[in-house]
Amino acid sequence: MGIRITRTSDAHQTVLRIDGQLHSDNVAELHREHHSVNGPLLLDLSNLRSADKAGVDALLEMISLGARIRGASPYIELLLQGSHCSQ
Repeated sequence: MGIRITRTSDAHQTVLRIDGQLHSDNVAELHREHHSVNGPLLLDLSNLRSADKAGVDALLEMISLGARIRGASPYIELLLQGSHCSQ
């Protein structure tokens, strides 16, 4: 299984909901979506089941550029924190 990215927008922000497994083979799809966003970005990770190093790095890059996250499972939070600490 790969990922499914669902995009919604309102007057205040764009939300990218990422469902599935974020791995190196589908990071480019996430980057395309990210680069097409103008304004504030919220990453909804409620249905993100797993991410490899490339996926975690992509999320951390977006966060460093101002994206906020919501709904990350404890597992995904650990991946993000662990990767951030080791950099």
